[in-house]
Amino acid sequence: MLNKRVKIYISIIIALGLFFIEYSMLNVPTNRIVDIILFGFFAALAESMPIYISKEITVSVAFAIDLMAVLIFGPYEGALIAAIGIGFQIGKYMDGRVRHIFNFPYYKTLFNISQIALSVGIGGLIYKYTGGIPGNYIYPKHLLSAILAAIVYYFLNTSIVAILLSFLTNKSLTYVLTKEIKWMIPNFLFLAFLGIVMSEAFIRIGYVSLILLFIPLFMIRYMFKLYMDSKQSYYDTINVLVKALDAKDKYTAGHSKNVEKIAALLCREFGFSESHTEMVRIASLLHDIGKIGVKEEVLNKPGKLTDEELSIIKEHPQKGYEILRDVPALKEASLWVKYHHEWYDGSGYPDGIKGDEIPLEAQILSLADVFDALVSDRPYRKAFSQEEAYKIILEHEGTQFSPKIINAFKKAFEKNREEFKHDI
Repeated sequence: MLNKRVKIYISIIIALGLFFIEYSMLNVPTNRIVDIILFGFFAALAESMPIYISKEITVSVAFAIDLMAVLIFGPYEGALIAAIGIGFQIGKYMDGRVRHIFNFPYYKTLFNISQIALSVGIGGLIYKYTGGIPGNYIYPKHLLSAILAAIVYYFLNTSIVAILLSFLTNKSLTYVLTKEIKWMIPNFLFLAFLGIVMSEAFIRIGYVSLILLFIPLFMIRYMFKLYMDSKQSYYDTINVLVKALDAKDKYTAGHSKNVEKIAALLCREFGFSESHTEMVRIASLLHDIGKIGVKEEVLNKPGKLTDEELSIIKEHPQKGYEILRDVPALKEASLWVKYHHEWYDGSGYPDGIKGDEIPLEAQILSLADVFDALVSDRPYRKAFSQEEAYKIILEHEGTQFSPKIINAFKKAFEKNREEFKHDI
């Protein structure tokens, strides 16, 4: 359910966007209607063929198409073309159903159309009022104006979406811009270059240039799809290993998923990049993989473990390291798995290292592991409450946990208390 602040923000953007679209329609000459429809078709096609950067993140080359529209036809035509591209894109839901304008929430469609029309249109006005002449050769006379138009378009588009994400996630705007959208800058540079080059090509040879644009697009998209399929197989393999461990150790079923969730929150406090956080999450899922080599009668013993049984359990970080270290993509994560039971004061295992000798990522796994264990039922005790577990963690500052990891834990816990609940 959208809160009041989000509703007001969405309403403002929609009102401004629709006003600009209406104004644009009144200022477009009738002889441009066919061009707007044709370019709108190509924009919709580009929006419907995103390039996958990760499982959930995509990049659309429609930025290049929209920039071309502005540089070739002008700000008002560009705004209408961009709005058509967003409005008539076709995608897929997670369940495989086709998503289009008629089965997508109307307020989302209106917001998307409005924000893109504003971003593209204002970018086009910047081009026009800094000396750029739509339809004329860009290089060299109007190159600076074209670059400014691309920057303004990107900045407005990014800022409008970032503000919405900030409201929806309760994260600061600075965090959203620096941690969750920063990765888009290289894509912007590439697409801005592509848009300017293709504009020059269009002015010289016409619509054939758009066909030439989509040939490499299909090839790039196909290669990325192969990459994402390979990456998905990698994640599927990890999940199979986690399920195998859950089936073997009935008392800690679901534990790895909860450790992953808490570890990700701690990574956020340390300002890790998305790729860095992703690797920590993978290590979180696999942190107890060494228990696969431990006998079930020891893992599932209902009472207190003997000293011999406890020593067997303590072998699992080393065994996990040995399982993972020969996988090139997991070589670094294997060390984090190995050291996730080390203590800040050096009294942990398997190597008894201390202080900054323990990788920060391993410290994150350690705290996430301990917290979720405390709020979970165990054969020898009932689960502690969240508040009790929180206090126990803080009591171990300087012994089991470093001051910096405790500081990050305090901040994460206060901001995301609900996320620290144990889910089975």
